[in-house]
Amino acid sequence: MTLKALAIAVTLALGVCSPGAFAQTTADPAPEPVTNPALPAPLSETLSDFADVLDPAAEGRIAGMLAAVRAETGVQMVVVTLPSIDSYGGAGQRLDAFAKSLFNAWGVGDAERNDGILMLVVSDAREVRIALGAGYDAVYDGRAARVLSTAVLPELRDGRMAQGIEAGIASSRERLIAPFIEGRPVTVTEGFEAERSPVLQVLGGAAVFLGGAGLLIWRSARARKRCPRCGEATLTRTREVIQPATLLSSGTGMEHMKCTSCGFVDRKQFRVGRGQSVGSSRLNATSGSGGSGSSGSGGFGGGRSSGGGASGKW
Repeated sequence: MTLKALAIAVTLALGVCSPGAFAQTTADPAPEPVTNPALPAPLSETLSDFADVLDPAAEGRIAGMLAAVRAETGVQMVVVTLPSIDSYGGAGQRLDAFAKSLFNAWGVGDAERNDGILMLVVSDAREVRIALGAGYDAVYDGRAARVLSTAVLPELRDGRMAQGIEAGIASSRERLIAPFIEGRPVTVTEGFEAERSPVLQVLGGAAVFLGGAGLLIWRSARARKRCPRCGEATLTRTREVIQPATLLSSGTGMEHMKCTSCGFVDRKQFRVGRGQSVGSSRLNATSGSGGSGSSGSGGFGGGRSSGGGASGKW
């Protein structure tokens, strides 16, 4: 081999082994998705009453309604109550932004249809939001606002928390879920009754004012559900099923309570209604963080929200 040929061979070898030749194989990995660890894990796949504004009978009715909606339509609707969003990962956020984050963290609804619905009630701020999955068209934002103004807010203004939530579930099923799964074109007002006139709203406000004593009693009852030892509102609850319910018989579960302020620990047994499913916080947190599966088969299906929906105050 001549000196010229040897020089050419060495030059080619250095070019092949240079770092630039491997530029395409050493690209930085894709960034990991950002999550908010302060968001609460669900107490169940239907109802999570973190604010303790519902008695056991109301909890059973509402959970049963949500389970029936899912079993009969295939659409998952979830109800969440919070005393405030600040202590649950929403400090400094608007209600709509927090509801979207919670919806996506849990994965409400089916991952392909994005048909889930989240009703979030914030008791101290007296605010409520219906958050919709990304599969709903923009017209459903207006219809969600109508569900709030015609079904939910009138009951909440009268101090009827459970009845307002139940009315919201029923109206959402008929006026949001039904036309969505049928693929039926709708307008914002189609199928809704006329809203209350200003005169009736004034009369309703007067009734709320006169019912102030009842509201004080309700708030006192809620306060009694704080930690029984230190009185702070830092009593966390998780539920687990001991004996699952079936379509023909009820089941039993255990609710564990722990105060993060004073260390108080307690537990009590609860009844799981026929056909209902109540998962532990740990299990639901796992399935709700981007899990996959059919929304109609239980658990969280990995659905997403793009921020659609409506909010209201009472």
